[in-house]
Amino acid sequence: MSILSRASTNALRAMSLEALRGFESAARHLSFTAAAEELCITQSAVSKQVKSLEDVLGVALFLRGGKGLSLTPEGRQLFEAASLSIGQLGAAIDRLLAVDRISIAVTTTPSFASLWLVPKLARFQAAEPGIDVRIDASEAMLNLEREGIDLAIRLNAHPLGRDDPRPLLQERLLLVAAPAVAARITEARQILDTPLLVFHDPGARFDWMSWTQWYQRLGLMRSSKQACLYFSQYAHVLNAAAQQAGIAIGRTPMVLPMLKSGQLQVVLPEHVAEGPTYQIVASSVVRPGVDRFRAWLEMELAGEVIG
Repeated sequence: MSILSRASTNALRAMSLEALRGFESAARHLSFTAAAEELCITQSAVSKQVKSLEDVLGVALFLRGGKGLSLTPEGRQLFEAASLSIGQLGAAIDRLLAVDRISIAVTTTPSFASLWLVPKLARFQAAEPGIDVRIDASEAMLNLEREGIDLAIRLNAHPLGRDDPRPLLQERLLLVAAPAVAARITEARQILDTPLLVFHDPGARFDWMSWTQWYQRLGLMRSSKQACLYFSQYAHVLNAAAQQAGIAIGRTPMVLPMLKSGQLQVVLPEHVAEGPTYQIVASSVVRPGVDRFRAWLEMELAGEVIG
């Protein structure tokens, strides 16, 4: 049995979905012109669609004045209902059309996501066009099952709270700078005349990213007069280095794209240190596509070496 009144049933029969979409777009933009552009129809067509709804309902939906369009109280009521209904209908259609697609969610650090993983995703899409990937870039240690995350990629310095992490790749640490800056540093003591680019994250306490350790390794005594720039995001450290702002501690695999492109060069290549290891852990909730993404990830990382 229908829950609609006879009057509303008759009104809905007289309305078209196209007219409701035209009205919803015009009401959202408060512009027939913008609605026409969005829907790829003429402004006259939008105007006719709105007029058809006003004729069916017997009320004005817009106030047309010198200052542009505004909604009447009746227009506001219809807009709120139409916007919600069209949104829900679109979402349902998306779900039905995507029934054969696979979706997986991956969490990793913002630095690894922006500098290495995201630039590689087009390759994964080309290899696996039927799998959608959602990236959650966060330092937080998430509960994979509760958050609906399939895979977590973290350094072993970040305890994952699981007993089944799988090693992916060990970081290598090296000094990097823009070519013009790197050309001026042919021996360790010349670093003292170059601004240091520092990854500064008090909450993380990454000992392996400490310039103090590098100075000890190079046999240098750090001067309090040496210029420094501090960044809370590692991507900003590398971007500043590429802009000739100073010298940075590079981390593989994240620094490799900028080395390959020539934006950065290795400084004192004889000095390379080992860093922590990237690990991957999977949710206990197994979903299709996860193994294929993990296999692709391992293959891509296996090819990341310093050339």
